[in-house]
Amino acid sequence: MWQKFIAGACVMTGALGFGWSLCGEMNHDISLLKQQKQILLYIIGEITYLHRPMEEIFDLIAQKTEPPYDLFLDEITQKMKERDGRSLIQLWNETVYDRQDKAELSQITRMYLSKMGNCFEYEGEQLQVEALGLFGTELDSEIDRLTAKRNENSRLIKALSTLTGILCIILFL
Repeated sequence: MWQKFIAGACVMTGALGFGWSLCGEMNHDISLLKQQKQILLYIIGEITYLHRPMEEIFDLIAQKTEPPYDLFLDEITQKMKERDGRSLIQLWNETVYDRQDKAELSQITRMYLSKMGNCFEYEGEQLQVEALGLFGTELDSEIDRLTAKRNENSRLIKALSTLTGILCIILFL
């Protein structure tokens, strides 16, 4: 009898854990996009008010941000210091592509990270700031969309995982 109780507890734990894991994955994407938004605001401020070169901007922002973006920006800064004739956009896209194998960034965050790199193709500071501002509004709308999706689906996912666990216990015991 006690074996059935332990088996039932394990099934419920697994079902609930699966539901919480799916909800945590949605929260992780939202937090990574919010970090990208913070990086974007830092870049806009540095370009607009201090007129620093991009290498310095990325180096300063890397110190202020959290993983995985601090490593990403450090890598771009190192590649820019090598000065091998490649443009910033090429370095940015290569670094995003190199991060594709690592699991720290989801597909949606990598997509928006590569879109952020496209904003650096403009020559003047004002055009870059305007492009980054437009990208910021796109990023805000994606964050709002994902937040609404999370709020809508999280209760459903948790309830369904609980019901699935109960159903499995009833069927197997």
